[in-house]
Amino acid sequence: MKRMLIPVVTALLAGGVFAAQPDVAPPYQPTDSELASIRAKLDEFRKAYKTLPIGRVLTPLEKMEKKVFPVDMSLLPDVEVYGKAAEWMLRYPKEEFWTANDVKNTLDTLSLGLARIKQIAEGKPSWPTAKGCIVRGFRSRIDGSVQPYGLKIPDSYDPKKPIRLDVVLHGFGPTMNEANFIAARDTGKPATAGQEYIRLEVFGRLNNSYRWCGETDVLEAMDSVRARYAIDPDRIVMRGFSMGGAGSWGMGLHYPDMWAAFEAGAGGPGGSRSGFKNDAPSSASDAVGRIYNTVGWMLNAANVPTVGYCGEDDGPLGALKAGREQLEGEGYKFTPAGLNWTTTDLRCVFLVGPKTEHKWHPDSQAESNKFIDEACVKGRQPPAHIRFISYSLRYHRCFDITVDGVETGYARTEVDALTSADKKQRTLKTKNVARLILAYPVAGQSLSLDGQLFPFGPLQQPRPQTRMPAFGMRRAAPPPPPPAPPQILFEKKNGKWAMSYVTDAQLLADKTVRKRPGLQGPVNDFLMDSFICVRPTGTPQHPLANDYAKAAVDRFAKSFSKWLRGDIRIKNDTEITKEDIANSHIVVFGDAGSNSLLAQIANRLPIQWDKTGVHVGKKNFDANDHLPAFICPNPFNSHRYLVVNCGDNLLSTRELRKTVALSWQQLADYDVLKLSKESSGEIKGTSVAQGLFDENWKVSEK
Repeated sequence: MKRMLIPVVTALLAGGVFAAQPDVAPPYQPTDSELASIRAKLDEFRKAYKTLPIGRVLTPLEKMEKKVFPVDMSLLPDVEVYGKAAEWMLRYPKEEFWTANDVKNTLDTLSLGLARIKQIAEGKPSWPTAKGCIVRGFRSRIDGSVQPYGLKIPDSYDPKKPIRLDVVLHGFGPTMNEANFIAARDTGKPATAGQEYIRLEVFGRLNNSYRWCGETDVLEAMDSVRARYAIDPDRIVMRGFSMGGAGSWGMGLHYPDMWAAFEAGAGGPGGSRSGFKNDAPSSASDAVGRIYNTVGWMLNAANVPTVGYCGEDDGPLGALKAGREQLEGEGYKFTPAGLNWTTTDLRCVFLVGPKTEHKWHPDSQAESNKFIDEACVKGRQPPAHIRFISYSLRYHRCFDITVDGVETGYARTEVDALTSADKKQRTLKTKNVARLILAYPVAGQSLSLDGQLFPFGPLQQPRPQTRMPAFGMRRAAPPPPPPAPPQILFEKKNGKWAMSYVTDAQLLADKTVRKRPGLQGPVNDFLMDSFICVRPTGTPQHPLANDYAKAAVDRFAKSFSKWLRGDIRIKNDTEITKEDIANSHIVVFGDAGSNSLLAQIANRLPIQWDKTGVHVGKKNFDANDHLPAFICPNPFNSHRYLVVNCGDNLLSTRELRKTVALSWQQLADYDVLKLSKESSGEIKGTSVAQGLFDENWKVSEK
């Protein structure tokens, strides 16, 4: 049957722009016989996997006979990703088989997984040392799921010699799933001729423009590769095209000290508006939207070699121009070179492929490769002049500079740090910074912070013991190694900076309720780390709200499985343990009557919710038909989130079927939903108030 391609409107994203993509309809419908063959092979895979001696100590006889071999637990995700790929195909049989070839891909994937199980059983796993194109996996801390990634390893790779790593983000794939992702990458073919680096191809939990869970997927895949291969930490490159280009802009500018260089192709750093403004946002959702409107983050290109590319006839060209103009507005000068733009002020180039639509022009690709190769020769290094910008404490670090607190959340935050040529003077200027952490300066260096001078001398190290012990006495133990140089914490008090020393342990022990890196909101932020959903089991104070909340858990589970490729962890309110609270964000549903966990802390939350009303600062809403949804520090563990009645409202199924990148609602720190029961029996929640908590997690009246 001939399939039609229905054009989708060009995606203007809060985190970047990429070209229009086709929506494929209808997908291939596998026959009952084809589905049965996949089920049978998946059963074979599961039975073979269960025969592995996972987690048990071998007996002396087993060790002697060498018929049973211990299992390297770190290799299990490399096997499980193959079974998961087939499981998800069967979970969505009417949606995931896009062509008849997907049936073959699924069966072939299971065959590859069975081969790996056999190798483990025989004590001869070969893929950890294989070269060429292979697939491996990791277990995500977010939900415990296994996620795949592709590798291209050159024949020249020597595990004794650290090698460059290129991290590659794929474009929007309307027909992508784990099975065809694996089939396209686990080919055993050699790496591209002349490739002298490891190429990591990230799955990214499908099509989310590498936000939230997708962003964590990139970081976790990188961690997995670095744990398994000798990677040079100063020669890591970020690259992406189309949706991957938008993702590359986000990763490159949010983490500017992580890369030797980054390249963003056909995914311009644009936003949902025609331009980016630095004035105050008009609403809470506008403020939150700045996190992924990466044109506003362009100043971070001052800290990392940057390539931006677009075809002359491609949609994101205007967004690429907006990114360059933003840098010009920051004071940098660019010179046209044909269609390209270059500058001597920055390690940055903007390339335009002549008469090219949504693809790389060969000349532009060659120029970009040359630029990146030259950057990797120098390696990752901090510039003498660091200009760091952020709109979220989630992204708070640039080399030795850490912003640990701001005056106003989601507003432009800036640190300008200039080190003199002789390294004896460092001058820092800040905007919207309340807490700043720096590494201890080099001996004798003076530091100026917003006009205040702080001189530093050499660290006082303990003197080594030189006195010899008397005859017959035990020799004294050698002195302990000198302590690591302390970090310097600057706190702004009454407009002036106060200085103290601080260790990582002290920062972890700080239980002050304040917005801090990794605990700054907005609601969607909990999706970047381990979380557990808590289902209510008690008698509700508000039946309508409780029915909505219980249905929301189920909707969230279904959406997360389909669009973010994992299963959320769900427990009843009576089952939550101390370990859960210590290790995960807690997402509670229900009210103080139905959810016992919520009842214990209801009076310690920034939004009060009792039998009569929902109280948000000075505003009150009828509790009979209103529901609060918000994020805040967990009163049981101030270093983890408590999220109340949020989950399904993060994802919108209609847009998700086009691309998740379009659908992330820009939820702020809190929302109040007006509930109404439809004729179908479904309870609908409509936002009637939303806002941001202040830097102490209190309702702001602004």
